Amino acid sequence: MQMNMNILDNLQIQARRRRELSEDFALVFVGSGKWFKVRESIKANAGTVKMQQHDTKLGLGIVLAREGSTLSFILHSLRNIMILKKLRIQIENNYANDHLIFRVSSDDTILLFYHESKTNIEIRRFNSLKLRGSLDLIQICNKFNLLGCLNEIRVSLDFDYISYLEKMVLMLANQLILVKKDFIDQAEVLFDCSKFAIQDRLIGVRYNSDQKVLLVSGTMSYFLFGIDSLGVSYSRKIICDQFGRSIRLLGWDPKDEFIVLAQRVTSNKEHYHLIDYRASDPMIINLLRWQPVLGTHYDSKNHRLFYVHIGEDQKKEIRIVNLKDFRERFNLGEGQSEHEIECDTDHYTSLPPIPDIYVYFLMKFVKGALIFKRLRAIDEKTLKDIALRL
Repeated sequence: MQMNMNILDNLQIQARRRRELSEDFALVFVGSGKWFKVRESIKANAGTVKMQQHDTKLGLGIVLAREGSTLSFILHSLRNIMILKKLRIQIENNYANDHLIFRVSSDDTILLFYHESKTNIEIRRFNSLKLRGSLDLIQICNKFNLLGCLNEIRVSLDFDYISYLEKMVLMLANQLILVKKDFIDQAEVLFDCSKFAIQDRLIGVRYNSDQKVLLVSGTMSYFLFGIDSLGVSYSRKIICDQFGRSIRLLGWDPKDEFIVLAQRVTSNKEHYHLIDYRASDPMIINLLRWQPVLGTHYDSKNHRLFYVHIGEDQKKEIRIVNLKDFRERFNLGEGQSEHEIECDTDHYTSLPPIPDIYVYFLMKFVKGALIFKRLRAIDEKTLKDIALRL
């Protein structure tokens, strides 16, 4: 099959891969039964790819790769996968604890980067990698009397960028801080989760620039904050403690106002639920039960949840839950807080035989193609907040 380079936003750009990873590759599905493998397309001599981001409007992608104590940013064209620019920085060579954040603002203008071996957050231009500024965690923690929590913060930090305010929202321990670079003295506490009677723990944050809303993920709750030019316009807490602490975010649709989450019920099984928060009292819709913990992806553009399903013949396949216009299609009765529905699913494609060494699968739907990446291991922390990272 002829490879369409325009649809591949996350081709691996690396060389000198470890020998035990030489058989790792991504699959690109372009329809039922139609797929091809993707190996490294160009030699970047940059080590192992850690994260990747893209901007289809600009036709640019950025790969973050690591080799030893060197992290490489590789800016490349999505059309021909040619390298446009490289940037290398040095970090501590410590693989035991490797908390890093590599995030593009929701308006695709700013690249944010942090590694736990450093105490600063870099703010760069997405299209040039040019450094615009940085934030010093020590200064911020000192202002809010959080220096005693610095070690914890360095390995649990999360953040996002609000472009039209030119501010960042930082998750520091169980507080949210709103701060502008070069104006740390004017930073303010946006939210303090520790003030709740039943203490929650914050996991991650994600800002949507189109709807001007911030989603904060917790262990038992989700929090929404409307943020406009004057600051916080509204706030809302969506309690999910009926599911216990073993919940994780699968997808968020800020325009249609719903959240899709998974509830862990055994060591390797989950129930899928949708929380419709458009109404004053959130409505819970039970979608699917007893699904294996193998991999999901929410396609917000087409309102579809992809998931890996194991059939009666033990063969793996990718199926889809269509959530477009779900309120009308599911014929939900008013006045009920919880609905059990028979959720129709569609077969997307069968998977080729996959060795048992692969335990989880990353998926991303881009321009009509589903990128499918096999993983040999995934820890619980990554599993909890993966939907906030993609």
